[in-house]
Amino acid sequence: MTAVSIIIDIVLILVSIVLIVTVLMQEGQRQGLGAIGGGAETFFGKNKAKSMEGRLQRYTKIAAAVFIVLAIVATIITTHNTGAKSTAPASVTEAVEEAAEQAENAVEEAETEAKEAVEGAEAAVEETAENAEAAVEEATEGVKEAAEETAENAEAAVEEAAEGAEAAVEEAAEEAKND
Repeated sequence: MTAVSIIIDIVLILVSIVLIVTVLMQEGQRQGLGAIGGGAETFFGKNKAKSMEGRLQRYTKIAAAVFIVLAIVATIITTHNTGAKSTAPASVTEAVEEAAEQAENAVEEAETEAKEAVEGAEAAVEETAENAEAAVEEATEGVKEAAEETAENAEAAVEEAAEGAEAAVEEAAEEAKND
């Protein structure tokens, strides 16, 4: 939009507000039965143009005329501006085509990078799985060694306890013989 069309639109809005206010401030035409008998010919009826009602009617007519003229001018300016913009120069078309091509290239690059990222993630998962499997095997071997060592220690302790019990039994038997 040009500055002129903006100014005309603003003035058009203000004139429409004035038109609405002047119409709403007027009294209705209520002549009723008085118009039949000539009751409208009163002092106020003859000097209607000088009264507040007469001024409101005059302001309404002026505001309506200005509104119509401004609406026509605004339509002409808008049509003129829109018609000028509809024929795009070749450079704009070329720029749009170039931008579309750049967007397609960017999409292809993003797809390639995404595929590489997925492959890298898959390799990392496989490596982590192999590391976890090796850690489990190492822990299993450690547990087996600890169990074997504990079993050997328990066997040695049982043998030692058996020897001690055997010696105690022999000693008790000798004491029993001596008594």
